Amino acid sequence: MDARLAVFKKLQELDFAYHLNKSSGSLISKIKRGDGAFFNLFHSLNIIVRIIINLIIILVSFWFLAWWVSGITLLFIVLNLILIYFLIRYNIFTRRQFNKMEDEVSGIIVDNLINYETVKLFAQEDYEYQRLKKAFDSWFQALWRYANSFRLIDIGLGTVGNTLMVGLSIWGVNSVLHGQLSTGEFIMILGFISTFYWRFFDLVYKLRDMARNYSDIEKYFAILREPVVIKDPPRPLTLKRVKGEITFRKVWFVYEENNYSALRNFNLEIRQGQSVALVGRSGAGKTTVVKLLLRFFDIQKGKITIDGVDIRRFKKSYLRSLFGVVPQEPILFNNTLRFNIAYGRPEATEREIIAAAKMAYIWDFIQQLPQGLETKVGERGVKLSGGQRQRIAIARVILKNPKIIIFDEATSQLDSESEELIQKAFWQISYNKTTIVIAHRLSTIIKADKIVVIDKGRVIEEGSHKELINKEKSLYRQLWLKQTGLVN
Repeated sequence: MDARLAVFKKLQELDFAYHLNKSSGSLISKIKRGDGAFFNLFHSLNIIVRIIINLIIILVSFWFLAWWVSGITLLFIVLNLILIYFLIRYNIFTRRQFNKMEDEVSGIIVDNLINYETVKLFAQEDYEYQRLKKAFDSWFQALWRYANSFRLIDIGLGTVGNTLMVGLSIWGVNSVLHGQLSTGEFIMILGFISTFYWRFFDLVYKLRDMARNYSDIEKYFAILREPVVIKDPPRPLTLKRVKGEITFRKVWFVYEENNYSALRNFNLEIRQGQSVALVGRSGAGKTTVVKLLLRFFDIQKGKITIDGVDIRRFKKSYLRSLFGVVPQEPILFNNTLRFNIAYGRPEATEREIIAAAKMAYIWDFIQQLPQGLETKVGERGVKLSGGQRQRIAIARVILKNPKIIIFDEATSQLDSESEELIQKAFWQISYNKTTIVIAHRLSTIIKADKIVVIDKGRVIEEGSHKELINKEKSLYRQLWLKQTGLVN
């Protein structure tokens, strides 16, 4: 339980970039093997202790009977342990290779299950089957190498063990014939050795299980060694009263994995209670502005402040608690509508949840459902339409009542009627709150106090809709004319 909690806690602490690059299937596979290894490790230890006690009794018995028999038996054990060391190392090596292939297979399966709708839309069921089948080629080869490593253990130990058994038998018969041992003593020695021989095989495989379990636990705990890049400050600050003034000053940011410069000498000021829309072509840097503001990544140069305080001086959890975000593609938990709406404020009352749902224009839909707020939405919210998921996300932000609101084109999947209602609700809830809107449909941001046009990571234009539309060579004007169909 402690291990699971520690790993889960670490996964929550790891950076946004870590979760972008991970494979859910591979990670789940590692966690399940690590969990199982705990139980198997303690079971193996119990059996190993029994075998060691058995060995001590045999060695002591042989010592009183004939000390050199005890010495030969001990030598046999030492030789086997040396052989075991190399055989188990090879066995664990092949297991790690097999685990790698198993993680790839699991990744494909989980990826397919998550994206089943895309598979259906493109009729790619056979392609997915062939993709998995192809991955099984390497998996199959790794499996046989792993399986054959067990046969090597059997052959290696069997050869050494049978040699000892034959040697002891020849020696025993000769000793009985020459009167050095009685028949009873010879039978006792042969009985002890033959009985322990199979127990020794158990010891080998339990040692091998311990090594395997150690390997699995090592991969499991490797998650705990993953570095947290975006760190909390040693002495974090909090704001006595949050105004919501945001400043980007000479900000430079490069995505290190592809050396792509997203923001270059970026400057932006947002006043308390101001609504600001970020517009520009795809890839201009609009979404990056929000990710940096939430400290999903840290900037390389410059400063980002809220109410004059550098955001790096806040704890990440505190910083993000100041915001309410409605993403372009909301992902919901496989839980009830109540759980998803109240996620930002779990202690909210029924009346508050209903009020938020009404304000987001989703309450009428919820009332029509047989289980109402207790209706489960399915994994990632698949039982709801895109527009319904967005309205649930909007209700969630309304209920949280944050100081700063971020809308990432939150009405892009709504029909015209719903969009109009959401727009009305949006401007109501954003009244006197600092609001950032990432806009693709320019018709949704006409009322914004300030429109900021971003191109190639820089602010190139600022102003109201009216001011920008009247500029002859304005990029905003070009985008507006294209969207309204006035130019091709």
